Amino acid sequence: MVTNETTKTKEGLFRFGLVANLKQGVFLKELHRVIEGAVEELPTSQELRAIADDAETIYLNASGYPKDRDGSRVTESTSKFIAFNTGYQTLDGEDVYGWFEKEDNGVFVGVNWNTLGEIRAYASVQKFQLKSFKMGKFYFKDLDDCNAFLEDLAKKTIDEDWNYKKKPSKISAPILRSYIQTLFSKLEKERESGEPDKIIKNKDGSHIIFNTNLLDRFFNDEYIIAEVKKIDDTQEVYINPVRVSKDSGSELIKYGFSRNVAPKPPKFFENVNEVIFHPEYYIEKSYDSLTHIIEQRIDRFPEEQKGKTSDNLANKLYNAIDYALAIAQRNYKYIVPIYYPRFDTISFIMPIFLERSYKKRPDFALVLQNIPPVLDRDGKVVEEGYYVARTILDLEDGYQDARVIAKPDESWLNPGEIK
Repeated sequence: MVTNETTKTKEGLFRFGLVANLKQGVFLKELHRVIEGAVEELPTSQELRAIADDAETIYLNASGYPKDRDGSRVTESTSKFIAFNTGYQTLDGEDVYGWFEKEDNGVFVGVNWNTLGEIRAYASVQKFQLKSFKMGKFYFKDLDDCNAFLEDLAKKTIDEDWNYKKKPSKISAPILRSYIQTLFSKLEKERESGEPDKIIKNKDGSHIIFNTNLLDRFFNDEYIIAEVKKIDDTQEVYINPVRVSKDSGSELIKYGFSRNVAPKPPKFFENVNEVIFHPEYYIEKSYDSLTHIIEQRIDRFPEEQKGKTSDNLANKLYNAIDYALAIAQRNYKYIVPIYYPRFDTISFIMPIFLERSYKKRPDFALVLQNIPPVLDRDGKVVEEGYYVARTILDLEDGYQDARVIAKPDESWLNPGEIK
């Protein structure tokens, strides 16, 4: 019997497996979180579908590699993971892959978004039978274990509010989590640039210790110690992190460190002038930047502004910038410095009041990338510095980014006032 039925070819992400996080576009939101800040324009679901359609299928073994130890290429039948290169990168410039994990029934389930190194880290941690709740480079047995760690660190640190006021989070002290992740990333960048390593290992290399740049309630430096697990010859992950204070000698010795070990915190700037905003600098507002800020980030505008035209919103933004500059000329702390991981530099966030209701909190914060002046060999300015308007943040995200350098004391970015 002849039929006209044909097998429909799977398209997009379904080429690779079952997309378990499809509902309400969760898969796309998760990709956006991984690449946000590293791209000018975030992909739509249609664009991601086209990328997946054209992407090469990569099979990975249980350790996350496309080839086995004997050099043979991993096949579908021998693979543990299936992946494809999205063409996007993280803030650190690493390629981002979409990947699915093969379950016991042989079905690949996903989709997750990570670098190859993170996929291998996941594979490595799985071998230690952890549920692998991930916080940057640190892995915990589960969410409760991560929350217990953050709660302990927050409790022992000088009184500070590490929670969002408006955004619900399953993570305890989410601002503190972001702080630790970004600080550790900065320590790694310093090491990669050839500076003295501030992530110190004990004698047998089984644990690391680093300085959080926080103080406990008795003004001792707060350190974090974590167990080292090797992924391969060049990569490692860290599990079971714990908090210790500088003068906790017995605890330091317990983990194989000297009682006098004294890791230094990261250095975000060389000169205090680097974290002082210069209101005389030109602020570049290109067509692409304004498109991103006003149209692609319209969800971050107040509800009453969302129905207005782009040119109307641009005019309000220009006026708000002029007002902020006027204040900054009279208060050097008004525009707040933040650490911008994408460029490993200091940037600034400026409060934006679209309706000039200055007694209320700002509508959002404008991120200004700092382009420092160009100097000649004699130290004379050849080209003036300027700022580039990059994106906008809600106030909670703005505080989170600013907290990495120092606890902001400006009222507009006071966490207690962000409601």
